[in-house]
Amino acid sequence: MSHHEHVPDFRSRIVTILKVGLPLVALGMLSALFLIQTDDSLPGGGISFTEGDMEALGEGLSVTNPVLTGTSEGDDRFRFTADRVVPDAAPPTRADMTNVAGRVDLERGASIDLTAPAASLDLDAQRIAISGPVHITTSDGYDMRAAGMDVDLAKGVLEARDSVESQGPLGSITSGSLRIEPNGPSDQGARLFSFGNGVRVIYVPTAAAPK
Repeated sequence: MSHHEHVPDFRSRIVTILKVGLPLVALGMLSALFLIQTDDSLPGGGISFTEGDMEALGEGLSVTNPVLTGTSEGDDRFRFTADRVVPDAAPPTRADMTNVAGRVDLERGASIDLTAPAASLDLDAQRIAISGPVHITTSDGYDMRAAGMDVDLAKGVLEARDSVESQGPLGSITSGSLRIEPNGPSDQGARLFSFGNGVRVIYVPTAAAPK
């Protein structure tokens, strides 16, 4: 079988991983700031990735300045870019991305921006490893930085490692690690947040918070 015959399958796999994983990183880390409810509808809806980019990746060729865009079932819009995507083979089992940047515009009006110097996609394991510093900001004043993070798409688990610092109008949380995972099959959309390795919380009462 020629590598050309593998291209459609590869397109489906990488698009699924990217459209689920990248917005999950942004929304998952945002949720961790002050335990805001995650939007489970994000991994869905329409998505576009140019035909030429997907063919090049499927044939083992690197792609410069790719753009990934989509709309969730809840009408949240997202757009992610990278300087370069380099697959490991034809057809690829892994792909490395450099200078990842993304924006999620939530239907309710707020927006989330994410930047990271590099990310690695493991297509077989359905995992994304993001190298830090990962920086996430929101239009309503929240800011989070992590040394790095791993996303397990099959299990819906996000783990930030080494150092996690977040702050916003309500205060700040600093910890050595953070794990976000489903709270159980019976709790639809609920997430369990586990901060570890030296947790420090500073709460700023609403009346004292800066205007």
